[in-house]
Amino acid sequence: MVKIDLLIFGYRKLSVSPDDLSLVTSLLLRASIPSRINSDGSLSVRERDFSRIASLFQGRIEFEYSEPLGLLGKWKSLKNKPALIISVAVSAILIMLLSSLVWDVRIEGNEQIPDSEIILQLSQCGLEIGSFWRKTDTAEVENKLLSSYEDISWVNINRRGTVAYVSVIERQGEQTKSEDLHIEYSNIIATADCVIEEVTVKSGIAVVKPGDSVQKGDLLILGALPAEQGGGFCRAEGHIIGRMSDTVSTFVGRNYEKNLSTDRNLYSITLKLFKFSINIFKRYGNLTYKYDIIENEITYSLFGKCRLPFSVMISYTPEYEVTSGEYTDDELCAIAASRLSLETARRLADSELVRIRSFGEFTDDGYTMTSELVFLCEIGRESAFDID
Repeated sequence: MVKIDLLIFGYRKLSVSPDDLSLVTSLLLRASIPSRINSDGSLSVRERDFSRIASLFQGRIEFEYSEPLGLLGKWKSLKNKPALIISVAVSAILIMLLSSLVWDVRIEGNEQIPDSEIILQLSQCGLEIGSFWRKTDTAEVENKLLSSYEDISWVNINRRGTVAYVSVIERQGEQTKSEDLHIEYSNIIATADCVIEEVTVKSGIAVVKPGDSVQKGDLLILGALPAEQGGGFCRAEGHIIGRMSDTVSTFVGRNYEKNLSTDRNLYSITLKLFKFSINIFKRYGNLTYKYDIIENEITYSLFGKCRLPFSVMISYTPEYEVTSGEYTDDELCAIAASRLSLETARRLADSELVRIRSFGEFTDDGYTMTSELVFLCEIGRESAFDID
């Protein structure tokens, strides 16, 4: 078996006649050149001693020798060594550079907030795909995120290889505004005209009861304690539910103008690699189009799971042709109903619908549709006061 130092630094095998073997070993011993006799009768010698052995045996002993063996021998047999050295050096630099970048950001622990929104907030705080790990202070990013994004109460950023794992805990319950913390005394007053349906008092004295009619600005809960609780003023707290009426209406004109896309002109092509952008193509000069530039970003992923850190941004300017048209009666009714449904949903946000009555009528210019609503909603608003 060949020694480890010969495998690393290289060696050769020498074949001599068995009659000359004793003379060969004698010459090598006198020259202080180490050697090893193999089972097949050949000699293993170090590569660095081969030139001395060749000059020592010249004219004395006939021998045959092998090509350089071991790691050094493999290296000497390689062609294009400069190109190989440059390739290895460039590969090592690329590995060191790419391993110091953030390749992916993964969010854990969120239930209500989407991943994309948290990733956007992190990018504004200094952590995004393409950031350098050495230049990223995770503790500073955590503090910035907590101070700028109130929907998250706790965050922790861990590095695993080139991936940033972000664990978050969402803030539960309603947020208390900082200015509300300084209110000491307050009343609750009505925000709209309505009929009281329900009164729930946490602190203070209710001055209305279910069935009472109130107007906007009327007092609902007085910021004072009952006599049996010691009297005095306090901060009023409670919920007042009122029955309200309102009307929602929408109008759709019979004639309309429609922008029909006829063509689009390529404006620019940009390759985004991590945080760097490379302009492949861009059209310069003043734009004469009255429409915005439309950008289409194409992203790529590995097997549909891991997003790759590069994308292609294609921008183009559209061309439109304006055409005129006229709605039919059925189209007018359908469009008006759709728009009215959207407006009704906006009006009833955070409210409970009790009754709705809808009707419509045609006019000379189009169609009008109206809904009369009866609904329940919170009508109390806190109003602070001071004691002199």
